[in-house]
Amino acid sequence: MAAVALLLGCGPGETPPTTPAEKASAPAAEPVAESAPETKPTPEPPQPVAPPAPAAELAPAPPSEPEPTEPVQATEPAVENKPAPEPVAAVPSIRQASRERFVEEQRLELKEQRWHVLGEAEPYTGRTKRWTTEGWKQAEGAYLNGLQHGRWKTWWDNGNLRTVIEFSEGKPNGPATHWHANGQRKTEGAFANGHFTATAKWDEAGEPLPLDPAPKP
Repeated sequence: MAAVALLLGCGPGETPPTTPAEKASAPAAEPVAESAPETKPTPEPPQPVAPPAPAAELAPAPPSEPEPTEPVQATEPAVENKPAPEPVAAVPSIRQASRERFVEEQRLELKEQRWHVLGEAEPYTGRTKRWTTEGWKQAEGAYLNGLQHGRWKTWWDNGNLRTVIEFSEGKPNGPATHWHANGQRKTEGAFANGHFTATAKWDEAGEPLPLDPAPKP
C-alpha cells in the first residue's frame, strides 16, 4: 500500500527513488566479449632428424705423478762432549801382504849351503815341491833365506804320507810324525837339538809298540 501511494504521489515523468533493498542488489554482470574462433596453425611437414653423432671416446688421462715431497730431516740428538778414546795399538794382520812365491825344486841349486833359484844371487825364500820321475809328489815345504823352514811333508812312492816335520833354519826342530808305507802311523815325537824323541810307536798292523827305555843318567 505504501508503494502504491508513492507511485500516485509522483508524476508520470518522475522516476521513483530506489529503495534500500534495490541498492543492496548484486552488481550487474559485465558483458562477456565473444572470443574469436581459434585458428589452428597449419602443421609443417616433419623434417628428417640426423642420428646423433657417436660420442668420441676420451683417451684415459695419464696417471698424475705424485709431487715430490721434501725429505724431512731428522733432528739430530744433542751430541754430548765425550773424551776422545785412547789410541789402540795396531794388531798385525794374519794375512800376508803379498802372495808367497813358489818355485819347483828342480829350478833350485845349492850354493854355499843355501838354496838359490837358478841365475839369482840371493838365497831363495818361498815354497817349493819335489816330484818323482813317475809323477808322484815326493816333498813339499818352504825355504827362508835358502834354508828349510816351517812344516815339511814327504810321501812314499805309492802316494801315502811318509813324514811331517817342523824345520827351523835348515834343521828339524819341533813336532814330527812318521808313517809306514801301508799308511799306518809309525811314530810320533819331536826334534830337539837335532835329536828325535818318540812319544808313541806302532807297527805296520797299527799295534802299539813299547818305547825305547830312557837312557840312564
